[in-house]
Amino acid sequence: MPKKSQTINNDPQATWRKEAEALNYEEALQALDLLLARLQDEALPISELQSSYQRAEIYLNRCEQLLSQTEQNILQLNQETLTTETFEQRNDA
Repeated sequence: MPKKSQTINNDPQATWRKEAEALNYEEALQALDLLLARLQDEALPISELQSSYQRAEIYLNRCEQLLSQTEQNILQLNQETLTTETFEQRNDA
């Protein structure tokens, strides 16, 4: 049975996901921007097109995940009590 490290080495998407999970929003967005620029380059070999697209999709998913987490954690000022409450508390009221 292959070791986990061998499985990741044989699956580039798993490696890219692991790398993306370590990035903050700005880093993931920058990586995504670089990949999008590369995808727009007419000199990109077709053999690299699909893997670049898949990697860009992973970075996009990471950005969306981080934005969603941030949205859920945003504090809002309650106009009635002038105290802060989480986005979730405000929606429960």
